[in-house]
Amino acid sequence: MSKQKQGNAMTSHAVGGLFIFCLIALFAVLAVTLTLTGMRAYQSVSEASAGNSEAQIVLSYLLNKTHALDTSGAVSIHEEDGIQYLCLDEYWGADVYQTRIYAVDGEMREYYCDAWDEFKPELGDPLADVDQLTFAMTSPRLLTVSVVLADGSAEELHIALRSQEVPQ
Repeated sequence: MSKQKQGNAMTSHAVGGLFIFCLIALFAVLAVTLTLTGMRAYQSVSEASAGNSEAQIVLSYLLNKTHALDTSGAVSIHEEDGIQYLCLDEYWGADVYQTRIYAVDGEMREYYCDAWDEFKPELGDPLADVDQLTFAMTSPRLLTVSVVLADGSAEELHIALRSQEVPQ
């Protein structure tokens, strides 16, 4: 083989090798870029889902608790010492017990007691982290609950009361 043909063959192999190296490098850069983009998207969706999930847990708890204790006249809203609370009455024969749900010190709390007990917010069991929890009876059979979570997101729930007569 002549030196010129040998030089052209070596140049051809060098250009071919460089081309393959560039393709592999491009593939690696694109793979890393795609992976990082996917991680950011997953993190964003995961964070949004966590906040939404927390709100849904709080609202589902309130809905289920209210429906479980919903009898005629058993659902009411009270305010003591500047703290608004949802009061759910339970009747056991002649005795009346209350579940009081409210927010204080950044927590949603539940306090179960005799209906005649004094309201002591510090005795409530912490259930979830919330900044604010408000209740309103928008009609005699419609309870509206508004919650602001620790991350600042706000949700509202309307609970249709299905009141029945109190069992004797």
